[in-house]
Amino acid sequence: MKGARPLFMAEPFALEPVAIEPSRARLATLDLDLAARESELASTREDLHALQSRYLSAVGGYYRQLVEIEAEAVELEVRLGLRDPVEPDADSGSGSHAQPDDGCGNAAAPSGDLKKIFRNIARTLHPDLALDEPTRWRRHSLMAEANRAYAERDEDRLRLILHAWERSPEAVVGDDPEADDERRQRRIAAIEDRLLAIDAEFRDLRASAIWHLKGKIDDARAKGWDLYAEMVLEVKRAVGRATSKLASMRRMAAKIQV
Repeated sequence: MKGARPLFMAEPFALEPVAIEPSRARLATLDLDLAARESELASTREDLHALQSRYLSAVGGYYRQLVEIEAEAVELEVRLGLRDPVEPDADSGSGSHAQPDDGCGNAAAPSGDLKKIFRNIARTLHPDLALDEPTRWRRHSLMAEANRAYAERDEDRLRLILHAWERSPEAVVGDDPEADDERRQRRIAAIEDRLLAIDAEFRDLRASAIWHLKGKIDDARAKGWDLYAEMVLEVKRAVGRATSKLASMRRMAAKIQV
């Protein structure tokens, strides 16, 4: 009937967002942070490596010339009596006091503890125990590393490999909520450890000579002058000065011989 009220009308309702578990939210945030930091670290390394390669390509040859010229100059100074002879380093010789090469001969047989740890790793990390392909490749990688450590008789590294696996998310079995949560917690811990390691790598980079060189070049460029070009020019000048000095000493030595 026109204008009649329907016998049934659904009550309007609002869709409420599903609450995300704190561990899931934390893991999602850390995944984004890690991706950004890894990208930043890779970019920084690439920039520093490019600068180092460019610097060595531009001035490496000049520095080799400088070293050769200065070495010849020292020899001439000794011959002319202008410098005392340089005594050879006793520790660098190969005389009767030199120690035998530990790398020669047969390697020591693996100890019982080494064999026991390796067998434990082999049982624990066997790739056939993997439930998915990523975990299988992870197990393959760790087993390859364990094989190298065993071949090198490195018991400490074997223990570290086993310890790292036991703490990893892949080591947790089961598909129940408790196992899922444990895997997330371990993944969170692994990401936090990696972020700390990245911070340490950045500290090492900032302490490096190439980092300081890049900072000086960038600062100079911001002020309108090319520090890099001046550094290349300065090493060329140093080679020129050393060459002139060596030529003068050669003439002096020739007069004495005459």
